Amino acid sequence: MPKTETVDKFFNAVNETYDALLDAAKSANDRGYRVSRQLIDEVERGQRQAIDLTRKVAAAPSDLSGFYSAAVRSVTDAQGRVLDLTRQLLDEVSDSQREGREVVRRVIEANRSAGQAAVEATRDAVGQAGTAVQNIRTRATRTTNGRAQKSTPRKTTRETSDTSTSA
Repeated sequence: MPKTETVDKFFNAVNETYDALLDAAKSANDRGYRVSRQLIDEVERGQRQAIDLTRKVAAAPSDLSGFYSAAVRSVTDAQGRVLDLTRQLLDEVSDSQREGREVVRRVIEANRSAGQAAVEATRDAVGQAGTAVQNIRTRATRTTNGRAQKSTPRKTTRETSDTSTSA
């Protein structure tokens, strides 16, 4: 039977692997939420700016310079929003890559620990099995030496009745 510490070490390593993968999934979920939330916020701002621009045109249809400056401001703001969203997306991708490397490192370390624990458990089991076999051999030797040996029948030569006759 493997030592309790070895078994605990193995299962702790397995738990560390699952924790690393779960942390990665949670982090990816959070990242996706942040990007989605910003995208929704930017679409909402764009919609409000479009409504404000349309309202300005409807309020003063003959004010072309006001319409032009409002349209340029709206397009400029939209470009700024797109750049902000792109920057956040790239930041999230960069963070994702960094976290991905960290998760892989954690999984490798946990798997290494689990492998070492498995090797230790195997050594313990083989050692115990070897000791048990040695004990059985020792008992068998003692039993054999302590009792009378069974006599084994000797081989006799076969005599054939046709060819051997005694005179």
